Amino acid sequence: MEIKLTLGEILNLNHALKLIIDDTQTTIDSVFKFKLLGIMKSLEAHVANFETIRNEKINEYGEQAEDGSVSIPSDNKEAIQKFNDNLLKLINSKVTVNITKFKASDVFDKGVKAEYLIELYPIIEE
Repeated sequence: MEIKLTLGEILNLNHALKLIIDDTQTTIDSVFKFKLLGIMKSLEAHVANFETIRNEKINEYGEQAEDGSVSIPSDNKEAIQKFNDNLLKLINSKVTVNITKFKASDVFDKGVKAEYLIELYPIIEE
C-alpha cells in the first residue's frame, strides 16, 4: 500500500524502528520484528538520500578544518540559517512509500515500549 509521509516522519520512523530492533533489554515478537525490518528496508533509500543532501549542504555552508572535516561554525549565524532553511524544506516535503500499515492489534502487546509506539503512529491504521 502506498502512503504519503513527510520526510521528517520517515526519518523519525526509521529512528524508532532502529531503536526497537536494536533494543536488547526488551523481548519483541519475532514475526513483528521481521515486519519492522521490512519496513525499515523500505525507508532505506529515503534516509540515504536525505543524508546525502544533508552532507552536501554541510559542505556548501561549512568550513573545512585542518583535519579535513567540514562543519558549519556555530558563530556563522547566516550559514546556519541557510542550512536549516534548506533542510526544513526537505524534511517537510511529502514522499510516497510502499508500506503496509499495521492494525492496532498487530502492534500492541508485542513488547514494544510506549515511547516507540508513538513514533509508529503514522504506520498504524486508525
